[in-house]
Amino acid sequence: MGSGGVQRARYNPRMDCWGIYIHIPWCISRCHYCAFTTNVDSEPPWVAYVDAIMQEWDNTRPFFKGTPDSIFLGGGTPSLMPTDQLRRLIEHIGPTKDCEITLEANPGTVDKEKLHAIHSAGVNRLSVGIQTFQPHLAKFLNRGHSVAHAQDLLRDIKSIGFKSWSADLIFGLPNQTIEELKLDLLELLASDPPHISLYSLTAEPGTPYTNALNKGRFSKISDELWEQMMDLVIEMPASAGINRYEVSNLAAPEMRCRHNELYWRGGYWAGLGVGAHGWLPNRLRTENTHDVSEYINAPCDYLNEVHPTPREQATELLLTSIRHVDGVPLKQLERLGWEVSLADCAPLIKAGLVELTEDSLRVIGRGWNLINQVVLHLDQRLSRASPGFTDERK
Repeated sequence: MGSGGVQRARYNPRMDCWGIYIHIPWCISRCHYCAFTTNVDSEPPWVAYVDAIMQEWDNTRPFFKGTPDSIFLGGGTPSLMPTDQLRRLIEHIGPTKDCEITLEANPGTVDKEKLHAIHSAGVNRLSVGIQTFQPHLAKFLNRGHSVAHAQDLLRDIKSIGFKSWSADLIFGLPNQTIEELKLDLLELLASDPPHISLYSLTAEPGTPYTNALNKGRFSKISDELWEQMMDLVIEMPASAGINRYEVSNLAAPEMRCRHNELYWRGGYWAGLGVGAHGWLPNRLRTENTHDVSEYINAPCDYLNEVHPTPREQATELLLTSIRHVDGVPLKQLERLGWEVSLADCAPLIKAGLVELTEDSLRVIGRGWNLINQVVLHLDQRLSRASPGFTDERK
């Protein structure tokens, strides 16, 4: 089976690059598959919430040197945010002109006028939640917009002047056909997207989708059809010059998402807002409360603060970097005191799932479709890189 085109080494962030993730939790409606920290509220407390984010940022800022390389506003539906509050927040952080500032936008929540205002506030990249162009599938997902809204948004984006933008599609829905997926891809590719994120529908615990699945209201698609779909969502964009650089993410040359590259390459970021996670340069992992009122009242009281052990850091580096086309940086893994040997990789290499070079361990071929099995195999075989290394908390 084909794995489509890949991009390697297109973007090489400096070791001192870092980013900011800001979580905006409110939505018009809750999608049936969503397991994120989201709320449906017709009148969110925007001013109080932005005040809390700014307070948390002021408390977190001393851990970082220089200025952020990227800011990512995710959710939820950040495009619901009033643009005066968006501007106030960005100005308070004070990024440079070179900072990539991404905002997630759902169709039906913005028109051309608001897109202009978002761009004027400092956002230079959009991430658009299309998911599907098929009306019956959009209804199944409980999307809060129509297909016409999605088509209108893609048309409007081009006229505004954003530096880049991305669109999401979901595949692997019950009763979805390969032909319907082809139609979704054709329509999206017709808009000439610089970046695409393609996700397989997953059954997250506690979601309406999972509950209905467990009650037998519908069945998952077959493994054979899933693999056909997975190959299709990589190969069709590749034929248009949009190549995979991470398991679910594809980009035209030089159009990768700078912020997500931090995650996949072991970079640091501040996680601001309700439910947000951060990874600070002092190797502190933070998690905020999932309750909006609690966060507004005490934005700097983390729900969880952990200094991961070197073994835990090695696992996290493996889990994130193996998803990237550049693979696991072996020297970085060794600095944590851990390694993966040739013998450990041999079954995967023989099966054509990974390749081992002097500097990295990379997924290839059908390994992309079996990424979870590859990760499990490798993580279970991590071994100490040098005698006497102790797995102690710093």
